[in-house]
Amino acid sequence: MGKNKNFNVEETVKKIGYLFLQNGYNGTSIGDIVKETGLLRGSLYGTFGSKEGMFIAALNVGLENDESELMWGLILVAMLEVTPRSTKVKSIIQKWYKNQNYKNIEEKIGAEIIKHSKLSGLDHE
Repeated sequence: MGKNKNFNVEETVKKIGYLFLQNGYNGTSIGDIVKETGLLRGSLYGTFGSKEGMFIAALNVGLENDESELMWGLILVAMLEVTPRSTKVKSIIQKWYKNQNYKNIEEKIGAEIIKHSKLSGLDHE
């Protein structure tokens, strides 16, 4: 049985974020989110408005935690799956990208893609 609207939003957003990290945006259903959080659909929609709203909340939490696995994972999910169709997410990612202090941010993103796909440590031929 799901919980009512009185729940810890920050804790819920992190759970949702790790679900998106694990399954990707397209691979995460509202049913998956309901199951993971134990909340009713109405509570989730009432708080976040939509699946995209849930993703944006998780992405914002991830971006507040620099260098975290959650941050980089959600950035990659956003770039690969969400920004092509969501102006809101694209705007968040563009703002983040412009504010980066990395000398070679593209190299850092590439390294994170390799790390996220669990290819790091393989021999190069």
